[in-house]
Amino acid sequence: MHDGYTLTMSSSTASTSYHPASSPSYASDRTPNPTTPSSPSAMNSDVSPAAVVVPPPPPPLTSTDTTTTTTSALQSRLTALRTRSSALSSELTKKLATSRSGQSLLHIGPSLSTLPPDLSTLLDALDPMLEEVTAFEGENLEELKRLVALGGGVRRALWRSRFGVECAEIYRDLCGAEMVLRMVRGEVVEVEEEGKSGANEEGTVGDEELHQVNSLERAAYTTLYLLQELQSSSTQVSAMTGAINSTNAKTPGDGGEITNSLPSLMGVNDSELNGVIIEKSRFLMKLAPRIRRLESDTSKCLVGKLEELLACIRDDMMEDSEDDADSKNALSRKKDRKEQMLLMIGNCLRGLALLGKGVDAESSFARVAIMPIIRSKLSMGKLDEGGSRGECAGLFFLLDDIANTVASVYGSLLRSSEGMFAHDAAATNGKYSSSMEVDLIVSGVWVPVATALMTDPGIKTAIFSPGIANVLQANYSALDTFLSELASNLLKTPTTDDANEEKSSVESVELGDFSHLYYQPAITPITIDHAQSRLYSHPTTIEFSKKWNLPIYYQLRFAEFCGRLDKALTRVCSEGWEADVFTGEERDNKAIRDQVGFELAIFVELYDILTSMWKSNVFLRPLTHRFLRGAVQLVGRLLAFIKEGMDGNIEFGGNKETTELNTESEGEGESTETVMGIPTYHWNQRVEDLAIVSWELTILDTCMTHDYLDVVAKTVCPVDSESIKSTHNSSSELEEIRSLSSDVLFESSRDISPLIEHSWNKLIVDNLISQCCVPLSAVKGVAATYRMTNRPPPTQASPFVATILRPLKEFDTTYSSRTPPQIGDGWKYQVIGTVADRYSVAVEELIATVKRTEEALKSRKTRRMMAGGMSDGEKVKLQLYLDHMEFKSHVEELDVDVERVAGLVKLRDLTQEAESLFEQTQKS
Repeated sequence: MHDGYTLTMSSSTASTSYHPASSPSYASDRTPNPTTPSSPSAMNSDVSPAAVVVPPPPPPLTSTDTTTTTTSALQSRLTALRTRSSALSSELTKKLATSRSGQSLLHIGPSLSTLPPDLSTLLDALDPMLEEVTAFEGENLEELKRLVALGGGVRRALWRSRFGVECAEIYRDLCGAEMVLRMVRGEVVEVEEEGKSGANEEGTVGDEELHQVNSLERAAYTTLYLLQELQSSSTQVSAMTGAINSTNAKTPGDGGEITNSLPSLMGVNDSELNGVIIEKSRFLMKLAPRIRRLESDTSKCLVGKLEELLACIRDDMMEDSEDDADSKNALSRKKDRKEQMLLMIGNCLRGLALLGKGVDAESSFARVAIMPIIRSKLSMGKLDEGGSRGECAGLFFLLDDIANTVASVYGSLLRSSEGMFAHDAAATNGKYSSSMEVDLIVSGVWVPVATALMTDPGIKTAIFSPGIANVLQANYSALDTFLSELASNLLKTPTTDDANEEKSSVESVELGDFSHLYYQPAITPITIDHAQSRLYSHPTTIEFSKKWNLPIYYQLRFAEFCGRLDKALTRVCSEGWEADVFTGEERDNKAIRDQVGFELAIFVELYDILTSMWKSNVFLRPLTHRFLRGAVQLVGRLLAFIKEGMDGNIEFGGNKETTELNTESEGEGESTETVMGIPTYHWNQRVEDLAIVSWELTILDTCMTHDYLDVVAKTVCPVDSESIKSTHNSSSELEEIRSLSSDVLFESSRDISPLIEHSWNKLIVDNLISQCCVPLSAVKGVAATYRMTNRPPPTQASPFVATILRPLKEFDTTYSSRTPPQIGDGWKYQVIGTVADRYSVAVEELIATVKRTEEALKSRKTRRMMAGGMSDGEKVKLQLYLDHMEFKSHVEELDVDVERVAGLVKLRDLTQEAESLFEQTQKS
């Protein structure tokens, strides 16, 4: 674009050139084109060129116009151009006013008319001013940097002063703690008044000793503070070093940010603060060896003082007071001394807990306080006291003596420790923590007792591996009882007379003694349960439990149970089901027969074996699943024996047997007993045996899911509070155990019902049918009785009819009250139906024979007139009718609906023809 417009007019005579740039009037209104790249305002403006609205230029002049344009036309076009220039000038002014660079240009003159004619002149005019501004800004920046540096120095000095105060306090605390340790060790002797050092003349603990122990606890607090400061300083330096490394790793080429922000007094320079922190860290690092040594010395002093105090308590409680044992003043002094020693022991325990040395406190208590008691009580002689060697008859009393001794000597200390370190339930959302800083109950008492029992070879073998089931069970029960009651025995609060206690408290206040206001731990049942749960969850308890060889114990017990049952079954095979095979106590025999209802001795023996599994001198709770499985196996063993007998695979009776009875009692040798055997038979062929065995099975089926389940549930899932504590299970867990036991026993009894049904519906029915059908062979003899014998017509039933159902009637009379409920009367219908069918078949064959005979004798009509005018065939039919009526009456006596018996209906139809003959005889 040109700097001005050039208008050329040509004519035939002359040529005129017009240069608006040289026109004053135009130059004053000329506005540079904002779209021109060389325009300064376009270069410096923040406004986009597209945003400037430019009026459209006038149409260009053509060659024709140049020749024909007049002066007036040129003037009008010039006016239009000036108008457009003014509009552009106004628009540019507005845009400049809204931009930073444009505002700078507007300050040069009131309007664009005062601007220099070209940009170079403008730049030349601005250069001096820009240089001055740049120099001024540089001076201000240097001054700002100087002020910021001075402010940083002030802040650094302030931080150093603050950290210096902290370091001075740390050093003063360190020196004070070291001084306390030297004083406790006797390296520094302070001049005190007489009566304040050590124990006074009356034997109570002096104030100086109490002050030393309190100082040791404060030294522990100081040591903890110093250790925390040292750890915090090391953490800060590590974090600071990592931040510096990460900052150095960032470069502009790697994506690091470069900022041109000015230094400020408001910001904090990390380098200044880091330098001060490093100085403090160096100071603490120089003190680190002394701090570590202070930690070690403090813990050693606390442990030593704790052991000294524990020894004093042990000596005071164990020695026998001879002179002033009954003196009130002596008792008061002992009480005061004990309370002060408890206070000092509390200081030692808290100090060790602060330093994280609770294990040292526990080990010291176990070594100084508990192990002497254990060594004085535990020995092989006391272990076997009250019984023969190896029976461990004195284990229960030995453990009880240890618990009582510890409770009497250190009970107050244990309660105080439990109150100090037991976590509150609310602090752990209602759940107790499984660990404490100092746990004297578990690590101080139980661990040394368990360790003593597990480490001594002789005691370990006698307790855990006696080789005798009764001894092992007694040992396990004694230790389980000791462990389950250990927390309550150690933490139980001794009973006191409230009235006397209140009176003594008032008197103590009047005398200036406020010891009754000292802290008293609140031992609640929840606290005891918490301690007991820690006992059960401790690794030593788990290791202790693994020492018991419980599977071997179960095998020994199960061998005893199987031996009893096998001997009983052997005698049953020899002597029959009525054999007296019960080997338990007579009161148990009577109780089982009266309460459960068993009659056969073999079932009484089985039930006694099953219940003996859950007796207190046999049952062990960890073996619950094994005992349940053993009960199912024993029941299955008897059921298998009965099933084999029902299948005919077992014979009862046999030749005489000689049984040797070995006795080991004094003055008795070996003796023999000769038992005469019974004839061999298969008991499945005796309905009496089948019925009584089926009834016993019915009782067994019922009691397995009721009476026996109650026996198991009372042992495994007790309902009384004391027994529930020893189970270590919650109420929901106990209910689940009961449900599982019920399912197991119900599953074991499912094999009983098929045997009962098979016994009644198959074996008993078949046996009775065979017995009742024997008299039916006499049906054929009815015809022979009247054929060509000239006997009078019959008036009563045949004698054999009364014997047909006699076996069934006798059996029903004897065993009607022992018929299983699930069997009902179906077996009767089977027997009577089958017998009636066979009877009807025999009668049908006989009637057919009679009819054939009558056909052959039709020519002999004279025979009809004889014997009352009734033929032999009619007499036979009348006899069959009478026999049918008699048989029907016997069936009705058995409470059987005759209409449901098809054989009886058929007999009625077969003998109905003789009903008229019967009426005829009745009339005559």
